[in-house]
Amino acid sequence: MRAIFIAIMAVMLLAACGGGDGQQSKAEAEAADKPALSPDSLRILYRQFYAARTDSMPTYQPGGEGRLYPVDEAPLDTGFYVFREQLRQAVGRRDVFALLDATAKDISISFGEENGFAKFVSMWGLDSKQPDTLEIWGILERILSGGGAFSDGRKSFDAPYVYATWPEKYEPFDYGAITGAGVRLRAQPSLNSRILKTISYDIILVLNVGEEEEIDGERYPWVEAETLDGTQGYVWGQFVGYPVGYRAGFQRQDGNTWRMSYLVTGD
Repeated sequence: MRAIFIAIMAVMLLAACGGGDGQQSKAEAEAADKPALSPDSLRILYRQFYAARTDSMPTYQPGGEGRLYPVDEAPLDTGFYVFREQLRQAVGRRDVFALLDATAKDISISFGEENGFAKFVSMWGLDSKQPDTLEIWGILERILSGGGAFSDGRKSFDAPYVYATWPEKYEPFDYGAITGAGVRLRAQPSLNSRILKTISYDIILVLNVGEEEEIDGERYPWVEAETLDGTQGYVWGQFVGYPVGYRAGFQRQDGNTWRMSYLVTGD
């Protein structure tokens, strides 16, 4: 049934995009019905992906009062790690069909009743004639590169780690976490401003989110923040993660098949 559902969506998307012949539609349908990878194939892909990784997040999260250290438990499960890395590749090439194939039919996209596969396609404009420009790609790139943790006996995975491992003692709507080491807390929202101190993976009280600034081709807002020792200053938003920001969950289906089960933000 899932293969038929994806195939129908493929035909609809191709029609909406104003292109696609019978051969392309057939190819997408066949891709949706592709067989699961064998254990040997999974192990080979796992080794390839793991050898090519560019991040160095540990699979174990150290403790530390007032800090939230990075963690990525994905490599602990061969099947999920291969699924996630394949999804990252699909996101990188802006592959709508591969994203749809990785998405659960009952995906949650809000905390109300507006959920499900069709709503997901509509909300993110995945039937657009210009899919390369969609906002969802950048959001998923940040989520999928942000580590995460398993739950429910490794049947579920939540990402990024700032959400998945957030300590309950800090109100998630008030606090954020520094996602790098040696991040500069400045007196004013400017690269030319005085450095008050450097902070590493600190949990911070978010006082205000200001105007965006482009630095080295990246646009993020300056965040007015207060460290737990009471020092107030500004941090460029690239280095601030929010537990109530965009996050995604993945669920193990039959066998070793994984699907994205939610993509939400806020509460």
